[in-house]
Amino acid sequence: MDRIRAPAVFSQRKRQKGLHSPNPPCSYEIKFNKFVIFIMQRKMGMTRRTFLMELARRKGFRVESELSDSVTHIVAENNSYPEVLDWLRGQAVGDSSRFELLDISWFTACMEAGRPVDSEMKYRLMEQQDQFPALDTSESEVPSFTASKVSQYSCQRKTTLNNFNKKFTDAFEIMAENYEFKENEMFCLEFLRAASVLKCLPFPVVRMKDIQGLPCMGDQVRDIVEEIIEEGESSRAKDVLNDERYKSFKQFTSVFGVGVKTSEKWYRMGLRTLEEVKAEKTLKLSKMQRVGLLYYEDLVSCVSKAEADAVGLIVKNTVRTFLPDALITLTGGFRRGKKIGHDIDFLITNPGPREDDDLLHKVVDLWKKQGLLLYCDIIESTFVKDQLPSRKVDAMDNFQKCFAILKLYQPRVDNRSYNASKEFDMAEVKDWKAIRVDLVICPFEQYAYALLGWTGSRQFGRDLRRFANHEKKMILDNHALYDKRKRIFLKAGSEEEIFAHLGLDYVEPWERNA
Repeated sequence: MDRIRAPAVFSQRKRQKGLHSPNPPCSYEIKFNKFVIFIMQRKMGMTRRTFLMELARRKGFRVESELSDSVTHIVAENNSYPEVLDWLRGQAVGDSSRFELLDISWFTACMEAGRPVDSEMKYRLMEQQDQFPALDTSESEVPSFTASKVSQYSCQRKTTLNNFNKKFTDAFEIMAENYEFKENEMFCLEFLRAASVLKCLPFPVVRMKDIQGLPCMGDQVRDIVEEIIEEGESSRAKDVLNDERYKSFKQFTSVFGVGVKTSEKWYRMGLRTLEEVKAEKTLKLSKMQRVGLLYYEDLVSCVSKAEADAVGLIVKNTVRTFLPDALITLTGGFRRGKKIGHDIDFLITNPGPREDDDLLHKVVDLWKKQGLLLYCDIIESTFVKDQLPSRKVDAMDNFQKCFAILKLYQPRVDNRSYNASKEFDMAEVKDWKAIRVDLVICPFEQYAYALLGWTGSRQFGRDLRRFANHEKKMILDNHALYDKRKRIFLKAGSEEEIFAHLGLDYVEPWERNA
């Protein structure tokens, strides 16, 4: 097999413009000599492009970092045919017909197959691509709906908790989680975005025509939709649920303090269940992981809205003991209207002039004295004033925060059950539940951005940041919004103002369940 070589000689005109330079040689073996791929960075971002290029090279594809005479296939994501042509004209390319202009779905299909797939019509970027036909609604109850109105960005869609297409989105989320366990970001995001799109549909999908023209419907996604329509379930999702590795990772990552890296380590040690983890004496568990296993049954059980409200009272009473004017807001899924969750997030700020850098430490100390605190980990603020927002879509913010586990005492619903037996030892009755609580402290001037970020959903936040970067040339994170063109920070006193800065219609919290 060949090795990757430097690109062919560039045209004199390109060389004079200084736009292109050969790739450095690389040691990956080329399996497919007839295909030379170039991935456009426009609307994709450098980090994702670099990841995709590396992935393709590992699988034996030849991928060029710069557009050269040797390129045969140009791959674009979220770019229309006219947009690609405009970009090529800017690169001094007069004849685009010598390239195959392809959507990212072709690249995804190649990576999944581990070889080049035919560049069929469905993959090609063509002049009529963006002129999506309206759904044939002769049998539908939503005659006004057209696929062309569905944005690729969830921040331009309104998604409630009324999911008409749960059987599809459940399958997508199983596939996404499996790819997340395999640390395959590209395929994970492909299924998460598809699930997000189907969640916004105002009708159930009953035929393939119902998803025609919708964004984020790649080949893998369409195959699963088609099988569920025809068979009632997805064999691929079913295979994942029965896969030993997936089942082990699902168990391991359900433990507080255990992520994919630790799960991989345990799996390679031959561990398959939590019982085996607990029995393995050579394991060195972190404090967080030990607590996660100790209170496992409580922490994996769902937290109700009533429990969230009860914890909210504890948090507010404690915080206001030290900072009477503090603004304490319940965020996360509960702010989005969900009735159950797995942890409870609170955002704390002070509208007044008084600041208290030791607030979280005082709160934690009081909970210790009250016997409410089972675990805590305080992360100090690392925020630097006037630093640019993070370019990473999933970046963690730099606020001071506390990850805690609290005792929430449960009311006795039926006292008669405690008197049923004289032999029953009341000392053994566990009348509390361990509940995960996150406290986040933010300066008041950053409150609107922090509230938007901590409300979620995760996919909504991802798309909001992608939209800001790709469509508005701005950088958004939980601290600020920065206009790259004007080189200024945009102040906002509310979430509505942030949406206005981005030119977006305001989306209510309960409509962000992307």
